[in-house]
Amino acid sequence: MSRPTIPIDLYRDALEVFHWATKRHFQLWFTGTSHSRHRRTESVLCRLAKNGEARAVRYGSGLIYSLRRKKSEEFRGLEKVAHGLACTEGLVRAYRSRLDGEVIAEKFFAGPGSVPEWGIRYPDGKMLLFEFGTKHNFYFSGMMRGKLSAYEANLEKIEEKFQAKAVVLFVLDVPRSAVERYVGLLRSASPDGDRFPSDPFFFTDYKTFLEVPIGDQLKAPIYIWSDGEPHPLRSNA
Repeated sequence: MSRPTIPIDLYRDALEVFHWATKRHFQLWFTGTSHSRHRRTESVLCRLAKNGEARAVRYGSGLIYSLRRKKSEEFRGLEKVAHGLACTEGLVRAYRSRLDGEVIAEKFFAGPGSVPEWGIRYPDGKMLLFEFGTKHNFYFSGMMRGKLSAYEANLEKIEEKFQAKAVVLFVLDVPRSAVERYVGLLRSASPDGDRFPSDPFFFTDYKTFLEVPIGDQLKAPIYIWSDGEPHPLRSNA
């Protein structure tokens, strides 16, 4: 019995929510595995690139893809290829961990004041928001302080807009020890020496994040909460 053909419109939908993506990302998105060659994905990506719907760029030993955007946005997109690939990696891993979620692209968060890389809203009224931080973001740019302050001010507005209770996951491309120290500093800086039980922020390092098997991302106990301990996300997302 032959496998059902994946409609090309589903690839277009994936392009809408991916930042930058490899062929592997598309294959994992649709099949949950990347161990064997997937000719449907190869042919569709080639077709979308040829007809101008997707942008294909040589990166490393292969091609990476993004949605074709306005000319003014093309250069800015190339500046953030590594960041975009990490955002897509996080999205694919979260999506494959719970397939009943509605994926929300970055552009739809414009308005409330905080714009995550992407979001996933679930039927139980929960929503996962994703933030990726590079080493430079974490150590030098002041991004973390600004992001946390903005979410504390704007999260209720995001929740109201999407009618879902949100948690925010920060995946940081720094050593795990640095993430643990950072959460410890947040605790010591809070008025009571700890953060509130409803604290919506979770943190993990990118290396540990990538070590989780595909399909287990939400239930893996790798996300450091405000109590300083690692937890899974499944009961919170």
